[in-house]
Amino acid sequence: MLINLFISSMLPLFSSDLLMIWFFMEINNFLFIFILCFSIKNKKMIFFYFFIQTIISFLIIYSLILNNLFMYSNIYNFFIIMALLMKLSIPPFHLWLPVISKYMNWFSLFLLLTLIKIIPFYMISLIKLNLFMIYFIIIMCSFLPPYLMLNLTNFKMLLSYSSINQTGWMMFLIFFKIFIWLKYFIFYSFITLSLFNLIYYFKMFFHNNFLTYNYYQMYLNFLPLIFMFNMAGLPPFSFFIMKWYSIFLFSYSSNYLIILIMLMISSLIMLYIYTNMMISSIFFFQFKSKLYNIKFFTNHFYLLIIYGTLFMSLIIFLL
Repeated sequence: MLINLFISSMLPLFSSDLLMIWFFMEINNFLFIFILCFSIKNKKMIFFYFFIQTIISFLIIYSLILNNLFMYSNIYNFFIIMALLMKLSIPPFHLWLPVISKYMNWFSLFLLLTLIKIIPFYMISLIKLNLFMIYFIIIMCSFLPPYLMLNLTNFKMLLSYSSINQTGWMMFLIFFKIFIWLKYFIFYSFITLSLFNLIYYFKMFFHNNFLTYNYYQMYLNFLPLIFMFNMAGLPPFSFFIMKWYSIFLFSYSSNYLIILIMLMISSLIMLYIYTNMMISSIFFFQFKSKLYNIKFFTNHFYLLIIYGTLFMSLIIFLL
């Protein structure tokens, strides 16, 4: 099932026909809903996700038909962009993502935040966006998610809003250079996979759980902090390299200076939020551990996945 989901996400990248891409996106949705049926106990959330995707699919196919019959390109662009913004959970169409994320397991949430978004991003890259739309998307993605994250403690909701925040960078890369966004997206996916493995390995479901662990090795105390700083793009961590490269591309044109400043301010706000969540792990080491029942092999297996995905993300950047 996972292989089919991956194939249905990759095949549209070799086509420029929006109708064909929409067809693969529907296959992708069907496969993902099938996975949700086995991973979410609350079936109402599955129906809720299905209902949202039905609205999105209707808007997209309606836009394609409208364009073919009447050639109203402005109306076509408006409806299909609105549908794709909803698919990507970009504000103000974002509320469904944090609601459903609380009921998903880590594997399904990872798929929703990464693999499921490839096709909508690619469809947007094939549609001409005006500068006003880009400004609107980046402002909403840059400042609304950090504000909503301030009082949250649930990691799944926090990472959902973090994904929305990263969407602002990818949308601008789509507008600026069509192929750079894919490298950024793959890089972000590997970082997210590493972070999800870390959270699952340490059984951290709320950010205040970091105060309750006494790890086997002292260096493990710093892993959550390092991964969160990496996600925030703090130098010298690997994700900073990708953001620095994006800023380097933006700096060639003074027309995008305001957008660049907004993205950098947003990154600083996210850095503050991540630091506020994780700084306690620097000072507290001697709390009761809940990891004593984890076998030796399991410890090293998950650490191997974490370090391996970080290494792969660096290789992707160098390609």
